[in-house]
Amino acid sequence: MPCKTLNYTKCAVIVHGKSEFHLIRFIYTNLHLPVKIISKDKGRGSIQINGLKEFLNKKHFRTLKAFADEYSVEYDKKAKKLKNFKLFIVMDTDDCSEDTKEEYISGGLFRGHPLQKYIVPIYNITNLEDVMLRAGIMVKRIPDSEKGAYYSRIFPINTEPFSMDTLNQIKSFAEKLKGVRQTNMLEFIEYCFEQMLGTVSK
Repeated sequence: MPCKTLNYTKCAVIVHGKSEFHLIRFIYTNLHLPVKIISKDKGRGSIQINGLKEFLNKKHFRTLKAFADEYSVEYDKKAKKLKNFKLFIVMDTDDCSEDTKEEYISGGLFRGHPLQKYIVPIYNITNLEDVMLRAGIMVKRIPDSEKGAYYSRIFPINTEPFSMDTLNQIKSFAEKLKGVRQTNMLEFIEYCFEQMLGTVSK
């Protein structure tokens, strides 16, 4: 299932920090999909819900055309819209007020932004570590200083050709998340599965 047939970026993900960076990279490399990760210094710096409005006010987020040019997204000049694209944002919810958290989850935080209709907020309550513990993917809490190395170990990059084993890794991960109400990460994974099917049909 080569990604070369996908000429345009169909999915980009803004990540909170290094743990989310490793997780998203694990998913898309195992599924062999071209996903753009948008982060601060590959997750070494954090993007928080409270700072999203400011982050999304950067130059290449201000218009759909600027965004399409920056991230190689298909842009319909006549209709002035992006085609076949979603922008996922993966955030912890423990660093903002309850009202802001609800506004983020509902999508109200992005009201009026040019990318509003393309944004899919992905939440981890209260954070990714809590969700991984609930899902049984992690067995204990990890010190912040060790999280980068730990997540790169449990969510390794796949550089091998696509195989059923790599697909099954993501299916197994998704299965563990089912029933965990503290996250909607499955929305992102299901979208990736849809993109895989689209690749196969071409």
